[in-house]
Amino acid sequence: MGRVSRHSGKLSFSALALAIAAIPLAGAWAAAENADAPLTEEQMAKGRQLFTDNSCTQCHALADADAQGSIGPPLDGDANLTHDFVVDRITNGSGPMPSFGWLAPEDIDLLARYIVQAKK
Repeated sequence: MGRVSRHSGKLSFSALALAIAAIPLAGAWAAAENADAPLTEEQMAKGRQLFTDNSCTQCHALADADAQGSIGPPLDGDANLTHDFVVDRITNGSGPMPSFGWLAPEDIDLLARYIVQAKK
């Protein structure tokens, strides 16, 4: 009986470790599912701050952030900017735009959601 009990304990520990490891993934899926949900004023402020702190204002024009950069494309009114597209560009860069993949995934998600919402 002792062996069965120890084996069950190992399985329980493994299941618990797997569940804990999956928590960040579940959060990423939840964020992606809610990518179109309107941001709160607090989230907008944090997104604006991320936009400013990471020098996005130097290259991009975005009225909500008082950004008038001209190196990268202007973001205001660009109907082609989707959450997934912006996440990809922030994460991987493209052309002269560097990668910001070192940012935390939740910051990349919020920054992308901010840009998509603010550019309207």
